[in-house]
Amino acid sequence: MIIGIVGYFTVPTVANWIISAGGMGNYGKNVNQTATKAGSLAAGAAGAAAGNIAGRLLKR
Repeated sequence: MIIGIVGYFTVPTVANWIISAGGMGNYGKNVNQTATKAGSLAAGAAGAAAGNIAGRLLKR
C-alpha cells in the first residue's frame, strides 16, 4: 500500500520532468493535467465503492 501511495504522488511528477526535458511545453502540461484528473476521478470512484461495500458489510 505504501508503494502505491508513493507511486501515486511521484509518477505524475516524474512524467512532467520527462515531458519538460523533451521540450513538449504546454502540450505536455495539458496532457499531464488531464491524466492526473482522470486518475483522481478513478481513485475517487474506487474509494467511494470500497467505502460503500465496507459500510454495508459493517452494518450486518
